[in-house]
Amino acid sequence: MSTATSLSSGPSTVTVLARTVAAEWSRLWSVRSTWWCAIATTIVVLGIATLIGIDLREPPLDASSEPSAWEFGPFAAGVWMFVLLAIVLVTTTADHTSGGIVPTLQWTPRRAVLLAARAGVIVVAATLFGQLLVFAASMTVRLWVPEIGLPVDDGARTLAWAAFVHATCALLSVGIGLATRSTGGGLAAVFALIIVLPVLLQAIPHELAIRLTEMLPGSGVIFLLGGEGPGRTEMTTTSSVVVLVCWSVAAMVAGGWRLLKSDADR
Repeated sequence: MSTATSLSSGPSTVTVLARTVAAEWSRLWSVRSTWWCAIATTIVVLGIATLIGIDLREPPLDASSEPSAWEFGPFAAGVWMFVLLAIVLVTTTADHTSGGIVPTLQWTPRRAVLLAARAGVIVVAATLFGQLLVFAASMTVRLWVPEIGLPVDDGARTLAWAAFVHATCALLSVGIGLATRSTGGGLAAVFALIIVLPVLLQAIPHELAIRLTEMLPGSGVIFLLGGEGPGRTEMTTTSSVVVLVCWSVAAMVAGGWRLLKSDADR
């Protein structure tokens, strides 16, 4: 009786989650393309920060009237958003496009555990790397222009908002990737919401287009990282936060529902 009980109990949910997180982390960083993208993005971001620093050196700056270096870090690291969306989508949909989701679910049949591990690993990795890029870009600008300030409170605020943007955009991308199960379709949807539609709608001289622009996640990203929304929008910090949270939650609900409820190979 005791033998049958021990055989049927199996590992705990915490144990399975820990193993799945380790496997997902290994899956993410064991692929060469992840490292090449990280290296290339770092070089580009530092190059942009260097150009900003060189440009700020002429004419000489008055330290009392110039902003802190933290204001230029998110702008220099803005290219990371393109790479973030692409890497997250490719990582999320890779199993579905290759058929590897079937053995993955055979190894981890508890789909809720797989969903939590996959989303958590991708979001944490993307957010931490984004933080490093913003910090490195800000430090690079400061190295070229030592006259400008580098206050700690500005740095904490800048990094906090950058982390929020990176985390919500990563969640949005994971959710859309799980919902579409297509790398091409997911990339098209995410880039449209983050980049294309905010630019197109702001060019339409109509009140409805302006209101729609304010409800797009890309507009929230622009406001939180740049300090103002696109075009004639009247966005605030609160509205930008609400927009990003709602889009990321809705995408995760849709993607999570499809992973949990539908056949893995469809």
